[in-house]
Amino acid sequence: MGSNYIRMRDASRALFMEYDQEEIIRRWDLRHDEAYLYADFMGQALKIDRRTAEVSHVAAPAPGEYVCGDFINESMALFDLLTRSPARPRALGQWSSIGTLGGIIGAGHDRTLSNEPTAELFRGRTEALARACERLNGVPAGKADVGYAIPVFRDFQILFQFWDGDDEFPASIKYLFDANALQFMHYETLWYVMNCLSERLKHYAKRQDGPA
Repeated sequence: MGSNYIRMRDASRALFMEYDQEEIIRRWDLRHDEAYLYADFMGQALKIDRRTAEVSHVAAPAPGEYVCGDFINESMALFDLLTRSPARPRALGQWSSIGTLGGIIGAGHDRTLSNEPTAELFRGRTEALARACERLNGVPAGKADVGYAIPVFRDFQILFQFWDGDDEFPASIKYLFDANALQFMHYETLWYVMNCLSERLKHYAKRQDGPA
């Protein structure tokens, strides 16, 4: 990603350092030591440096596992999840579209996402995409050619739905969040979560296409 995103990530680190880490630990019952806070995020064990707020993998990813790289999306999403609400939020178990969650701001976002270029990358690859969702601990859900509820952080999930394309209709994607999503994170942060998911699905689906 470009330098603007790097600056945003670094600014979010500085902001995170202003929060009471002991309170965050109590709120989320985080595993921790003197050096790091530990959190499982979208199927991967991550750690946050308590002195710098730098996010990294707890251990070097195994061969074939997704590597976060610059941790822009992961940092922005994880920091917001940990600090958004003064009390630990709870999922309602009801799905809402990002357009609905965004109200007037989100109007039209559902249609934009449905036709995103990523959908065409998965065209004709439903089996590989399903295996990619399962690699992220996804559970089959929803009515779609490929539909999985994928854990993001604790009980917060994202419902990913994919409809394959044909000669008449393009492939399409839909992302649904818990109706209480904005208690977990700001509306803008939902996009970082979707980016995290999209990049992982592309990575694991590609591996399914090739040799094991």
